[in-house]
Amino acid sequence: MFGKKKMLRKRETQEVQNRFERNEPAGKDIYARIADLKNVPRDNLPDAVFMLFVEAKHQSELIRQSIKDRTRYDFNFVGSVDGDLATYLAEEAAHALRDHVTNPQTFLEAMSEEFPDVHFTIQQQDAVSMVASIIRVQRLEGILEGLRLAGLLNKAPNRRRISPQKDGML
Repeated sequence: MFGKKKMLRKRETQEVQNRFERNEPAGKDIYARIADLKNVPRDNLPDAVFMLFVEAKHQSELIRQSIKDRTRYDFNFVGSVDGDLATYLAEEAAHALRDHVTNPQTFLEAMSEEFPDVHFTIQQQDAVSMVASIIRVQRLEGILEGLRLAGLLNKAPNRRRISPQKDGML
């Protein structure tokens, strides 16, 4: 009985590690591409940031869905936030991390003074991936807001005109 529990725990730990190892390079890639935005021409910057934002949002959704599929906990941050968004997101993450499952103590465990296992619903590495993805999305939202405030986000792309005859029509 005890060996079976340890085997299940080891397999679960390995699965968590594998998920983390898949998520980490994607996050590093997004941060590297954020750093490379300084080399993007000003005219292409809004499109590049928006495409990167969409990719970061997609990665975040994949992590959320993965956590939801295993734990039934939904990191669905929708609705209005009264006050600080960062505090709201941190409170939601902390609330999710406190959620745990404890099996009742068996008679054998009580007699041997062994405490029942406590299993946190969301594993630490999954939580790290989730919080990191939230931070990346928020950072890109900030960059998009900065572009909007600078007047670069709402501009129509500068397309070259094909012929002078069409200039009069525009």
